[in-house]
Amino acid sequence: MVENIQPIGEDVSKSIEDLAEHAGEVALEIFRTELDKGSKQTQAFSKAIDAAKNVMMDSGCPLDICDLLADAAINGYKTFIDKNPHGDPMEAFDAAGEFVNDALDSEFINY
Repeated sequence: MVENIQPIGEDVSKSIEDLAEHAGEVALEIFRTELDKGSKQTQAFSKAIDAAKNVMMDSGCPLDICDLLADAAINGYKTFIDKNPHGDPMEAFDAAGEFVNDALDSEFINY
């Protein structure tokens, strides 16, 4: 099994989605934890995105791809908040994830 795992730097097309999904799971855990501790929603989201980006960078993801995905998440979050200022925090987080998925789809469409 382990021999089938390829580092992000060697084959982006086979592992970037898995890495982004893992980073998203880490971000979600941090987001929920921060909200449970009473952090403001924007502060919780910021910590979550920082953690997700760190996970990706620590896994060898190129900085430009990490930035692309982090920016997509931030744009999705802000777009949701602008349209739904009193919306559910988890829906805002989900919107961020949708923007990340869209960025992945558009960036790696030819792979």
